[in-house]
Amino acid sequence: MRDIKKLVDDHLSVWAVADPHQRAERIAAIYTEDVTVVEPDGIVRGRDALNSRIGLLQEHFAGLVFSLTTPIEHHHDYAMYQWNQPTETRAEDVTGWDVLHFDGDLIDHAVMFIPGFEDLNVPAGHGDA
Repeated sequence: MRDIKKLVDDHLSVWAVADPHQRAERIAAIYTEDVTVVEPDGIVRGRDALNSRIGLLQEHFAGLVFSLTTPIEHHHDYAMYQWNQPTETRAEDVTGWDVLHFDGDLIDHAVMFIPGFEDLNVPAGHGDA
């Protein structure tokens, strides 16, 4: 039986890993090789692309730290929860929801919903639009 809480915690914490080599190792332990991450501005496919995307977002937001704000709802191979991310560039925190799909003990799909995403001025440079 998979440990949903650990998988979600691992997913959220990898976005805070600053070193790209360490992050790549963590990504390999958390996501399938062909992971798909759907964000409001595009789709990232594969571990290398995800590593690059996380680096870009860390630069834009001066780091990334996520915390859960709701219990994790899950059934079958899916999990859903709300998160919060404080930023130095905005007066208010960024809040969003993730829906994860698991392939065994790895994440193969992550879909992020982020209200007000367009106001975050996230730089382009990833995946499919």
